[in-house]
Amino acid sequence: MVDGRLTLDEFSERVGLALQARTRGELNMAMSDLPTVAAPQEEAGRRRARRWFVAFMSGSSAKGRWRLSGKTTAVAVMGGCDMDLRYAEIDGPEVVITAFAFWGGINIIVPEGIDVELEGISIMGGRNLRLRDVPIVPGSPRIRVRGFAIMGGIDVKSRGPRKGRELGQTIVDHVLGAVDSLPSLAVAPGEPIDLAALRRDITAQFRSQRQGSQRHGQRDQGQRDQGQRDQEQRDQGQRDRGTGPDRRRDRGERIRADMPGADQPEPPRAGEGTVTILFSDMVNYAGMTERLGDQMSRELLRDHHRIVRDLLSDHGGREVKVQGDGFMMAFGGVARALRCAVAMQQAFYAYSDAHQDHPIQIHIGIHTGEAMEEDDDFLGHTVIVASRLADVALPGEVLVSSLSAQLVERTGEFSFVDYREATLKGLTRPQKVATLLWDSTS
Repeated sequence: MVDGRLTLDEFSERVGLALQARTRGELNMAMSDLPTVAAPQEEAGRRRARRWFVAFMSGSSAKGRWRLSGKTTAVAVMGGCDMDLRYAEIDGPEVVITAFAFWGGINIIVPEGIDVELEGISIMGGRNLRLRDVPIVPGSPRIRVRGFAIMGGIDVKSRGPRKGRELGQTIVDHVLGAVDSLPSLAVAPGEPIDLAALRRDITAQFRSQRQGSQRHGQRDQGQRDQGQRDQEQRDQGQRDRGTGPDRRRDRGERIRADMPGADQPEPPRAGEGTVTILFSDMVNYAGMTERLGDQMSRELLRDHHRIVRDLLSDHGGREVKVQGDGFMMAFGGVARALRCAVAMQQAFYAYSDAHQDHPIQIHIGIHTGEAMEEDDDFLGHTVIVASRLADVALPGEVLVSSLSAQLVERTGEFSFVDYREATLKGLTRPQKVATLLWDSTS
């Protein structure tokens, strides 16, 4: 691994095989297909280690197989840096990443089981370390992140191999249905899954389903034929009375169209698509921390996160990321996002009324448009506009782009005031916006 012939992810996988080995033959299998040692003359042809990541009102990223050695610096000024270390070549026992985020974001992804340290300071920004609770891989290098977030965010998180996650999700979503239905998956957290037993369980489930289908196929076909004959007779009678299925279908479609959220799809999960992005932030959380102290402000932050997540679940939204006191959320429709925003403002109004010594206020920005999803995150102009709207929104205000407002104005469910043009940081053209009205007594 130190020579660059194995990535962090490959190293972690082979260490797991070695630790599970019970015989010399099993141990040899973990080493049988190791890459050959490069000849000395090939050393000059190795890829160069990246020393700098700079994103000034733009983006900078490194994914796949790239080389990291010694010390690396990442600077994001009103932009974003993405560093995926899962397939990176690591030189040496320790790597130090110095990250500066000023009105920007830096995302660092590490393999599961790697020792990571996050240190530094945050000024009106946030630093987050989210690692899966798994044992540290013996002999793995240490990743030290020295983060300095000034009105920005630095996010360090661990993930398993992308191919493995995609395969597992495909099995769960399209083949197995319920995970608990397979005994081979009923293992304690962190323990390895018996792949041979999993294969046997899947094969047995397919065989059982196929036999069941063959056994009941003839009976089901007979029931379908009889049901079809009965339905034809009923339809003929309804047509004679003028109450056929066509009229019921038209009426049903009108009723469903009037139901709140009935035509709202789920947020996009991959690729590109239209999505409504909502950003929310606590008002003056830095001043609150200075005034109340770390412990009390942390308790308020937990209350804030709990309220937001409960309401997000109730309104069918998706939590994309959290940076300190700020949330980024995605919705499949504008109406859902607006209802959630109103519910959030009402909830924090009630919370502040009950906790007048330390109230919580938030400001919200919402925008709708095309966005690209990559690695469980949304990217693009739509995300930037929603974030900037939240930045300029007043305490207790829900600031909505005019496009989002126009998409729901004919429903009569929402009211907007103060239509205006707002100048957003980093964007050359003013953005037409409006304020969503909400009632604190609802």
